[in-house]
Amino acid sequence: MNVTLEQARALDALARHGTFAAAAQALGKGHTAVLYTLRTLEGQTELELLDRRGYRTRLTPAGERVLEHCRKLLAAERELEATCAEIRAGWEPTLRIVFDGVFPAEPLLRVVKALRAEGAGTRFHVSSEFLAGVEAAFVRDEADLMVSVLPPSLPGLRGYALPELKALLVAHRSHPLARRRRGTLQEEELAEHLLLTVRGSDPRLQLSTVSLEMRSTVHLNDFAAKKAAILEGLGYGWLPEHLASRELRRGELKLLKPASGSTHAFLPKLHHRAGVRLGRAARRVVKTLTGTEPPQ
Repeated sequence: MNVTLEQARALDALARHGTFAAAAQALGKGHTAVLYTLRTLEGQTELELLDRRGYRTRLTPAGERVLEHCRKLLAAERELEATCAEIRAGWEPTLRIVFDGVFPAEPLLRVVKALRAEGAGTRFHVSSEFLAGVEAAFVRDEADLMVSVLPPSLPGLRGYALPELKALLVAHRSHPLARRRRGTLQEEELAEHLLLTVRGSDPRLQLSTVSLEMRSTVHLNDFAAKKAAILEGLGYGWLPEHLASRELRRGELKLLKPASGSTHAFLPKLHHRAGVRLGRAARRVVKTLTGTEPPQ
């Protein structure tokens, strides 16, 4: 069977306009051309699609069923036309973004939402990884944009500075480290308790707790699991300020005060391949997050 769009349009026009003459006028074709097109459709489907016995030609029950599928073909044609027009207008077919999970997802999701509301047909793939896993996913998935807190090893990238992110060393208020009232915590005291990390940290972060990771550490899959474990009192660890601020205000979490420092600044950057021309969606993401207009 080789049903054509022309046949689908002819059947749809007859159903909508009621007569061959009106259908032909709507299609800008001759009356006999529409008759022939529909006869060939009946021949290909081996079904009687039209009831010609009355004053006006009507669709048979089989014709009504075939019409449903013809209209799906016509809808697919319209979608294809719209997609091609969007691509010609500079919108990417797809945009893949990978970001470090320490970076808040909300700014990325807001710009994606705004682009979708404006009618951008780009398909967005947004995923999170951690530390060196961000660059690995960027390469593996051939992503377009990468938000990383570690300096990438991949050559040929263009980077844009993002606002500084602060991480806080915290524990639940019931944790022994949080109940200690006076003085700074010494490394020996911290080493007596579980340090929680997300898949292990990286020496390049220069966290003040890096020397403790070889002792008592639990590696978790993401910051949501890490936060849950800290709130359960399992151990202590670093949380991004945006994830810990509400619980700190409520007193559920307590800021620990080790001699080596209780805060750490992450300096994230957004990267893309320097030799690749960015589409409209990628350019908007870069400009919205960094305030910088990427080069044409």
